[in-house]
Amino acid sequence: MEKSDDVRELSGFINCLSLFEKKTAQLYATMAGKIDLPLVKSLMLEISLDSQKHSVLLKGVADTMPKANWKAEVCPKKIGEGWDIVEAFSIEIAKKERISYYDLVELSEKLSVLEGVMGEEYNIFVQMKTLELLGNEIQRIYDINLDSVKDIFFGIIEDEDHHRELLLTIKVLFKQKEQEMLVENPLVRYRGLLHQKY
Repeated sequence: MEKSDDVRELSGFINCLSLFEKKTAQLYATMAGKIDLPLVKSLMLEISLDSQKHSVLLKGVADTMPKANWKAEVCPKKIGEGWDIVEAFSIEIAKKERISYYDLVELSEKLSVLEGVMGEEYNIFVQMKTLELLGNEIQRIYDINLDSVKDIFFGIIEDEDHHRELLLTIKVLFKQKEQEMLVENPLVRYRGLLHQKY
């Protein structure tokens, strides 16, 4: 494959990453709309906004490169596990009218896996030769060095780590709420009230 073909292939992959981040932003925004706890809703919206920011940044990087004949249909295969997780969550969340406290623990654990998978994907991407190819192409066009391009991806990696921390915070908040409910009414656990939608 010629260098120009490599750059076009990379451009298509980055477009897929942008689309993936957009889907992730929509997932978190949808979840936030189904959560009653104000702080948890805010944390979900923060992750949604970060994912939207990543989508815009990645689209800008892809648009800087030579145009690729990429199609959105190939993105699930290119992105892999992360795409599958977001698709499954989107279907699961669409079926729920509200997200209960109990749902939040399970969802925060699953979403932590998603954020970990994506952080790992970006880490691999930064360490591969493809990033050097990307940096060289952007430097040729804009006279911007590779470190500037790396900084965009390192920023996304830091955000993915921060998202995992936020999801852990959500889990801790739920545990605190559960303890409050148990103090107020010790029979709550046996009556299954924690599993009801609040």
